[in-house]
Amino acid sequence: MFMEERQKDIVRRLNETGRIMVSEIQEIYGVSADCARRDLRELERKGLLQRTHGGALPAEPKGIYPEKTYTPKDLPEVRKNYLIVAKKALEYIGQQEVVYITTSSVGYYMALNIPDSLQVTVLTNSVTIADVLRKKECCKVIFLGGEMSSRGHCHDYYTVRMVKNIRIDKAFLSHTAFSLNFGASIHDSAGVEFGKAVMESSTMNIGVYPSEKIGKTSIHSVCKASDYDLLITDTDVSQDFLTQAEEMGLACDVADEKED
Repeated sequence: MFMEERQKDIVRRLNETGRIMVSEIQEIYGVSADCARRDLRELERKGLLQRTHGGALPAEPKGIYPEKTYTPKDLPEVRKNYLIVAKKALEYIGQQEVVYITTSSVGYYMALNIPDSLQVTVLTNSVTIADVLRKKECCKVIFLGGEMSSRGHCHDYYTVRMVKNIRIDKAFLSHTAFSLNFGASIHDSAGVEFGKAVMESSTMNIGVYPSEKIGKTSIHSVCKASDYDLLITDTDVSQDFLTQAEEMGLACDVADEKED
């Protein structure tokens, strides 16, 4: 069994039983204790579980190990916090602006909800988001192409070169995790250079992070927290985070469901 298959099965078992121990992982998969702990650390970084002494508990809400071909369109139901953040982000787009929209679920919800009255040019490196936008007459779409991943994203050398030649008014970015100490981070290093290139080409960089992603870290740093001009999140974010963000000079807009 390959590592990815083993980790996927660990998440499945964990969500079914409510907990899993390092000793169980050793016995079930025939791996060492160190290997079992590395699996749990990796899965915790991805937000799929919470490590405990000697094992792990399910993430809250339960983590779902994504399929290789997963796209936001495959979500079984709308993520309320993500939608709230997406709609708040749309309020920051002005007429005739050139904007980049993240490939994440928030970006997908942004694309779905762009009003017909908003004339805008949208850059995207997601086939799924491009397909949504092509049906909107109000949008001009610039697809940032290159070698495509199994999830329909492009972020290779050719994609980076393309985005470096475009001036962006506002970039709306979201990554696997965000913390004030480590900044924005992802578990796949392939997207780091592309993320940095987008931010360098943009006049204003806006982080769109539902509260589930706040206070967590993944493996590879994309940018510092202070590299964002604004952070949009939802009311489930902790007050401690907002206080610390204010102290370090990071502006935050907390989207409230009542405003929707």
